[in-house]
Amino acid sequence: MPEPRREPDPNLRLLGDVLSFGWVLPACLAAGGGLGWLLDRWLGSFPAATAVLGLLGFAGGLRQLLREAERLEGRRKGPPGSGPGPAGDGA
Repeated sequence: MPEPRREPDPNLRLLGDVLSFGWVLPACLAAGGGLGWLLDRWLGSFPAATAVLGLLGFAGGLRQLLREAERLEGRRKGPPGSGPGPAGDGA
């Protein structure tokens, strides 16, 4: 007989999301810089593509961090009107 499905713990999901923050920016930077380095080796124009794609990777990593932080903040607050205060107290 199969075990009943358990709901995943939202705190563990939040912990996993927060721990991934430390890898997003270096991964994007390495991906952009690595692709730029490969492009520079192929074209023979060493610092140009590495610098441009490295900066684009950095900007993309920052953008992803901000989007994830905004998503987590929205999930932490809950739906509108559900928290304490004038709109959510039911009075």
